[in-house]
Amino acid sequence: MQIRSISFSQARSIRREVLRPRGPESEIAYAGDAAESTQHFGAFEGDTLIAVATFLAEPCPEEVGTDAWRLRGMATIPAAQGRGVGGQLLLYGIAGVSRRGASVIWCYGRASARSFYERHGFRALGDAFALPHSGPHYLFIRRAG
Repeated sequence: MQIRSISFSQARSIRREVLRPRGPESEIAYAGDAAESTQHFGAFEGDTLIAVATFLAEPCPEEVGTDAWRLRGMATIPAAQGRGVGGQLLLYGIAGVSRRGASVIWCYGRASARSFYERHGFRALGDAFALPHSGPHYLFIRRAG
């Protein structure tokens, strides 16, 4: 497996397949996707893209005044799930934005993925809340580095 920077159009292809197969384009296209500061990373097996993660320079609602980066659109194709691909991709992305000065990484993650985020140094803040079309989520946060 190889992890490297990818384009936002590549990230959207996996987001569509995994996160919103029947939703409108607006649900997989995020404000900031095309920003120069945004980092899109992908995991590849050979030439096949199997997982994506996007990091956007965006203030954290619970860490005002920090250099925060938001994780969005993290997804692994079903055939590659359960093999540690997502964890490797997440740590690669965190290292990448840490080198760019990030002090905090945060995301709204599915409640079903809580143990995944906690294994990778995140903590859930507050109670679970529902996001439309996605079910229960938490605000997860971790220190960069």
